[in-house]
Amino acid sequence: TTLFLSQALMFNFLSACSCYLGLILGIVVGNNFAPNIIFGIAGGMFLYIGLADMFPEMNDMLKEKITGRKTDCIYFAIQNAGLLTGFAIILLITIYAGEIDLE
Repeated sequence: TTLFLSQALMFNFLSACSCYLGLILGIVVGNNFAPNIIFGIAGGMFLYIGLADMFPEMNDMLKEKITGRKTDCIYFAIQNAGLLTGFAIILLITIYAGEIDLE
């Protein structure tokens, strides 16, 4: 379907307004819970968003080069290992944030 200019502007405006809702929610939640947990969740979400965009491109690139059920499973395992490793790193940083001293 085709959007008219007014519809596109309205949806863009509504999307931009969601930033303010996220800001308010973040301030309210940040005052009631530990900020390190919130930072860990936010970092994990950034990793998920970045990797969710990257996985389909990696799959398309691999389909051109290699085919076969066994190699598909291997690449699936490697991709998920990378994703889980990133989540684990963010979790460890969140858990031990108070004990990390960079100086």
